[in-house]
Amino acid sequence: MTSYHQTVVVELGSSRIKIGFAGESRPRRVLHGDVWDSDDGCSWSVPINDGVGARPCTWGKFFRYFSMNSSHSSAASKVSSVYEWEQTIYPLFSHILTSVLFVQRPSRHRILIVTNDLYPPRNFREALIRVLLNYLGVGGVLIVNGGAFAGISYLLEGLPPSIDLSPPKAYLLVDIGTYEARVLVLVTGSSILAETNQTVMSGYHSFLRQLLNNYQEHHVETDEPDSTAIITTLQDANSIVQAWLSISRESKDVTTLSVRLPSDSSQTPVRLSIGPMQEAFRQVYLDYTNPSSLVFAMLSSLIDCPIDYRRVALQNVVLLGGGSTALRYFTYTSNKAKSGYKLGDALIKAAVDACGIINESSEISDEKKEDESVTISSISKHRFKCLQPSILGRVDESGEYRGGMTLRYPDPFAADVASWIGGSIMGSLDLKNEEWLLKKCDSDNIDVRASSHRANAR
Repeated sequence: MTSYHQTVVVELGSSRIKIGFAGESRPRRVLHGDVWDSDDGCSWSVPINDGVGARPCTWGKFFRYFSMNSSHSSAASKVSSVYEWEQTIYPLFSHILTSVLFVQRPSRHRILIVTNDLYPPRNFREALIRVLLNYLGVGGVLIVNGGAFAGISYLLEGLPPSIDLSPPKAYLLVDIGTYEARVLVLVTGSSILAETNQTVMSGYHSFLRQLLNNYQEHHVETDEPDSTAIITTLQDANSIVQAWLSISRESKDVTTLSVRLPSDSSQTPVRLSIGPMQEAFRQVYLDYTNPSSLVFAMLSSLIDCPIDYRRVALQNVVLLGGGSTALRYFTYTSNKAKSGYKLGDALIKAAVDACGIINESSEISDEKKEDESVTISSISKHRFKCLQPSILGRVDESGEYRGGMTLRYPDPFAADVASWIGGSIMGSLDLKNEEWLLKKCDSDNIDVRASSHRANAR
């Protein structure tokens, strides 16, 4: 029987790499990459000093694979051979083991890998196993089937139910990352429903890019009537969002805000209209006629879900990821309404509108009806009508209204580290039924078996 020290948990996110030991409540280190403001917005590097010479670990190939743009996917196929993956993975995990976690005997540790994708690329998986088992000599490797969503299941089992006293039968998990948003239905005590998996380019980075485009297309007012403020970088766009978040909770009827743009060397505050920002928020997250929007992905995932789980999944929508944290208190206001609502409320109102349900309190629906320039096709109007019975809810025998759509965060855990915490809980269990890839040693060499081996728990 083989005995192991603590299991190392590594989450390979779309903009951050979280590192720590299983059983801990938060990562010990989070590696933040230096993002290159390129066309695909996916290339970034982690500065790594290996003790011999400083060498940046370029971590761009992995995320191009997840891009929904075909040109990015074709670019990935040209550069993501096993050997090239090894050139990226080896310095990264060598740095993690030696400089971050100070592991002295890698063979006495196992590594649990949490990825974004349900099915990581074959070349990436092969290179990762070869680097960890052959080159770095760790005791075992487990690449979690189902990625971050599989680890979340262990975390959700300890959370209180949002509606009934009994644990929910299913969740709708909405992970808003930096570049993408992923949606999936998880059945409690069973597994994730892979057929419900939806991935769209609706991450926080996508929101900033849409905001940048919208401001560049509009004439932006400043303190000087004859001048214009040109938003040129994503840093400018992020500054606008942060400025809005700082005032939106106090002033509900604001139509302009004062911002210092990082690209402006004079750092003179400029007065900007909030209209382009509101429109960007609607386009990326709330426009159910746009297949790339978040609400479209959520409702499409529910359509692919077995009908027995639709209603309970709608009652237990969990928002995850760094993007959901950044936009948690983002409010969307209109000229008619003096009050705003948070991201969760905005998604609920958009989903109700998409299902063709009359909602007099929906400011967005009212604006669309009055704006003659907005035309919604008959296909878009009827696409999600089959979800009406689930999203409406019902009145039970006691006369109480139950059902509808309820969104929440995994409180008290932070949404941006919930996936890693789920992996931490998973790694602290015996995991006798999980398939670990183990290092097999004989007297002369190390042989990495291609097949999976059952791990012996301590």
